[in-house]
Amino acid sequence: MTNIARCLICDISLWASNPSALWTSDEVVCQDCARKTGIVAVPPPRRRVTPCAKCSHTKLVRVVPREITEGVAGPMFATHEIQRAGSAVLGIYPRAGYGVLEAYICKQCGFVEWYCQSPDEIPIGPEYMTELVDLDAGGPYR
Repeated sequence: MTNIARCLICDISLWASNPSALWTSDEVVCQDCARKTGIVAVPPPRRRVTPCAKCSHTKLVRVVPREITEGVAGPMFATHEIQRAGSAVLGIYPRAGYGVLEAYICKQCGFVEWYCQSPDEIPIGPEYMTELVDLDAGGPYR
């Protein structure tokens, strides 16, 4: 007997061995719905499993926020890749970026903690609206 799952969004039937579906434990989203809604496979968590830093409550919601630009949805990034066609700049695209953001929200007090996936891969420069703050380079924070 073959195990059949259903897309959580559109409810179509999917075979359990469907490689074009995004599986998370026993839940699945079909590739078409994932593309239309900006859903990506959730990366491993960056935060240690600890209670809320503000109220010590033990129930938190982990979320990878999405952003929507001109009808295109994708995960929220720290900064975006610049899309080019030869020497022409096309702009940025919400599905191409650096540093996928994730947030942890306390179910009791609502405190939000932000974390970033792969911070070492974030490019530095005005074109990315980023700058490196290096406390080891001297200055008032020694």
